[in-house]
Amino acid sequence: CAVQWAVGLELALLAKDPMRTMITTDHPNAGPFTRYPRVFKWLMCKKTRDEQMAAFKHSGKVADATILNEIDRELTLYEISQMTRAGPAKALGLANMMGGLAPGMNADVAIYNLNPAKMPTDPEEIEKAFSLSAYFLKNGEIVCQDGQIVHSGTKKTFWVDAKAPESKQVNRDVREKFLRYYTVTQANYEVPDSYAPNPFVIEANANV
Repeated sequence: CAVQWAVGLELALLAKDPMRTMITTDHPNAGPFTRYPRVFKWLMCKKTRDEQMAAFKHSGKVADATILNEIDRELTLYEISQMTRAGPAKALGLANMMGGLAPGMNADVAIYNLNPAKMPTDPEEIEKAFSLSAYFLKNGEIVCQDGQIVHSGTKKTFWVDAKAPESKQVNRDVREKFLRYYTVTQANYEVPDSYAPNPFVIEANANV
């Protein structure tokens, strides 16, 4: 697990284009999304990475198997924003409505107690700020203030309606594979409309 931890941080720190590097974890296993602020802290502060590395039981073996200790780079607040906002929005085809502050875009905005021009010298303050947003707006409405939920907001369920030509032969092969090798039927994988309340449909052409 320690080597996986180091390699994950290496990937982000060695990436040349933050817009094509997304931060994610194996939620809900070893990396719950509630720990993203800690990941941001590690990416923004070499000192905390070194401290965590030294705390591992077999830190020497982890250091020998990775190059994390040799990486001095510390990501900026702007680069974290690219990796967690603008980049994912563009990758998902939602850059026209999310991932930025341009006029006409969705007013989904997180405001943190961080000053980009004067970042805190204590890295723990970085994790604390990301853990408890000062304000979080959804569709222009304040839904969270000082870490407390104040409004349920307007709910949406995003799903992709992918258009693709169907093949009777492929459908038959898949159906036969389910009957032969699976303990559940193909119908178990179908998602009814009732599972997607307040739908927001994204049209996609799978032929391209």
